[in-house]
Amino acid sequence: MVNEAPQISTVEAARLRHLAEGLDVLIRFHDRELDRDLLAALRRHDVAAGLRDVAGTDASRQAVQALSGALDDIGAAPDESTLDDLAAEFADLYLTHGYRVSPSGSVWLTEDKLERQMPMFEVRDWYEHYGISVPDWRVRADDHLVHELQFVSFLCSMGQGVAAMDAARFLDLHVLAWLPEFCRRASDRVRQPLYAAVMQLTLAYLDDLRSELEAITGLPRDVREIADLDTSRKFTPEPEPYVPGVAESW
Repeated sequence: MVNEAPQISTVEAARLRHLAEGLDVLIRFHDRELDRDLLAALRRHDVAAGLRDVAGTDASRQAVQALSGALDDIGAAPDESTLDDLAAEFADLYLTHGYRVSPSGSVWLTEDKLERQMPMFEVRDWYEHYGISVPDWRVRADDHLVHELQFVSFLCSMGQGVAAMDAARFLDLHVLAWLPEFCRRASDRVRQPLYAAVMQLTLAYLDDLRSELEAITGLPRDVREIADLDTSRKFTPEPEPYVPGVAESW
């Protein structure tokens, strides 16, 4: 039986848009390196307070507190060494595979653990249905976490019943199938408290969002399972972190 799209109230639509705005903040941390301007803007606009306002559970509130504390520790005017450490962390997470956690769904959802496989084309179909596409899939695959989260934010910001149902289904089939494990492993491996907090908050925030979508749409969670997820392999960190501009990447 196909669920009919619910009529979303003005209050519910506003709530989803607010959650989308918070998700956009988290996406920025995953999207590219941090710089002084961004760090200053986060403090100036008290972004942590905004995230705290939409946090729906103790887990997300604790994660916001951890993020706020990490930003306070970095301070309003971080020195070059601090920025270099943050840049190295970003590179190990998203560019060089230094932490052995892929930010793309295909690596988690396919037997061969390769990028740009069928899951990428599946999410591309979702994007095309809404008339959108990624800038360059050869640089960053369609199923990269940034693109997938941007799509969820886009759907939620529409404030419509069909889009909310699609957001719930997309989370279950794609995002929540692998991204929570990415966040858990990354949080255990990173060196910088800021990125540990980002992973913790991403995990909790998506859980809050999915609960909100269930309440609005009536669609229960039906998260795609990863049949052969290897949780036994031990991670051996690199002896030195990769620093952009200093060492070669692959």
